[in-house]
Amino acid sequence: MKTSTLIALAFAAASVASVVIANRDNVTFKLVPFVADDSAFTLVTPLYFLVLFTFLLGVVIGASTIGLRQMRNARRTRRAAKEAERRLALDAAKARVK
Repeated sequence: MKTSTLIALAFAAASVASVVIANRDNVTFKLVPFVADDSAFTLVTPLYFLVLFTFLLGVVIGASTIGLRQMRNARRTRRAAKEAERRLALDAAKARVK
């Protein structure tokens, strides 16, 4: 790896470590904030875990979106290639007939 990449990763690791150390207190995350005491939709966890989980959830959602888009483009490309091959075959058959 390049030295600049290692330095950037070291700074990122140091900042993440400082956030983890500073935010070890438990926080209450309510999925449905309008319900007073419904423990089924309440999560008590350290703040750093909640932030890390939401970041990873965003990464997974973004990766799946990109993957689905690439699958759609690959399917479109395969269809276009098959159509082009079929047209070339038809043109070659027409040329033999003449």
